Amino acid sequence: RQQVIMTTFNRSGRRKLASNTKPEAFVGTVRDMASDGRGVVRAPSGKVFLVSGVWLDETIEIEPTGSKGSIGFGVVKRLIEASDERREPSCGHHGFSSAQCGGCPWQFMSYVAQLKAKQGRIEAHCAKLELEDAALKPILAAPSEWQYRNRAQFKTDGAKLGYVASGSNTLVDVKECPVLTPVNQSSLGSLRRHLPNKEWRPSKSNLWRTLNIDDTESGVSVDARLPFRQGNTDQNHNLRQWIREQISALPRDWAALELFAGSGNFTTVLAEHFTHVTAVEGDESSVGELASLKLSNVTAACYNLFNETAMDLLCKTYKKSQVLVVDPPRDGLKVRAPLLRRLRALEAVIYISCDLATWQRDCLDWHKAGFTLRSVQGIDLFPQTPHVEVMSVLARR
Repeated sequence: RQQVIMTTFNRSGRRKLASNTKPEAFVGTVRDMASDGRGVVRAPSGKVFLVSGVWLDETIEIEPTGSKGSIGFGVVKRLIEASDERREPSCGHHGFSSAQCGGCPWQFMSYVAQLKAKQGRIEAHCAKLELEDAALKPILAAPSEWQYRNRAQFKTDGAKLGYVASGSNTLVDVKECPVLTPVNQSSLGSLRRHLPNKEWRPSKSNLWRTLNIDDTESGVSVDARLPFRQGNTDQNHNLRQWIREQISALPRDWAALELFAGSGNFTTVLAEHFTHVTAVEGDESSVGELASLKLSNVTAACYNLFNETAMDLLCKTYKKSQVLVVDPPRDGLKVRAPLLRRLRALEAVIYISCDLATWQRDCLDWHKAGFTLRSVQGIDLFPQTPHVEVMSVLARR
């Protein structure tokens, strides 16, 4: 080991020695993939390291760069045994340094390998759950692994425009982005023609400003997020079709309760089948957009879905609901006790999730409440990234 000896003096004036030991590089094999897409490698000492730009079963030499608690971090010093599925990234900005964009960390691997890894993560989370036979389906691949992103948020300091490098505050100047739809790629080019731009300079208290684009909008939204929309139009169509198929055999006169309804993306599908749907959202502007659809068999309601008291009142009001449809953010059903306690008439739960860990946690509670997973299927909304969405149906035993 390389050892740096530092000479210091204590309060009595006596000299003492302190050492700063630099960890040595080591060789290891990638045994797992973390939820953020990094490879999991165990050092000879037994310490677990997270490393970007590696894949399952690859053997690599790792240069440690730091640690947090019991977890170490490192970079690839040498690739010893590479996966057969490796490929050249399609984007010139791809990489893992502070000067490169880390937005699509998996594009160095074939799409087949990406799907296999995502299916493996779903299977691992299902291992602790009670599933009916043949409940787990193959992941639904995206129709296109490129040019799918229908919206984007860029950051700019008035001189550069792009994305922030992974794990840093460094702004990477992005000239093209192959996952953007052609319309959004054109918008990126148009925005870049306005650089440098004094009006886009951030205040002293901010590092940058945000520019939000959407391929259905003609302009750009500055420092204001656009209303939520699924980021992959083709896969959103498949999500809606999947819900349509799941509810087709359910009685039309069942009362349907939808939580995290947004501005009605799934509500319109539910309204095609059920005679009455209650669509609930915590954001008032989204509830207003939902109400503006003027669906005769839909009641739009605004409740704070992360507040215990509000959720209890909601569940008491709609306790006769027989089917529940939820599509929560990453936190999942953070407040779920009222759902389990109050909704005693429930027969089916359709749960769409963007986070496997919180989905697994919530499903375990639904199991304790007397429900079984009838169907589980992943859907890949964002190729080239570790993100995976899961669609599931639980039914009362």
